[in-house]
Amino acid sequence: MFKALRPVFSRRIIHNPSIILQWPEEPLDLPADRNGGFYPAALGNKLNSTYTIVRKLGWGQHSSVWLAKHGE
Repeated sequence: MFKALRPVFSRRIIHNPSIILQWPEEPLDLPADRNGGFYPAALGNKLNSTYTIVRKLGWGQHSSVWLAKHGE
């Protein structure tokens, strides 16, 4: 069933640690008075000495969503 969709949905995960991810869609350097104000998050940053940013989950017009893990 749904044979046409099989190539689209793959269980294979491609892992390439040499890829450098950047998110140019966010104006991180704009001040809040110029409709900026995104938190300049980066992979590996620590928040409140408790949470470590793991990856970016998504972004929109007014926010970004980041995955963080608790602990070291």
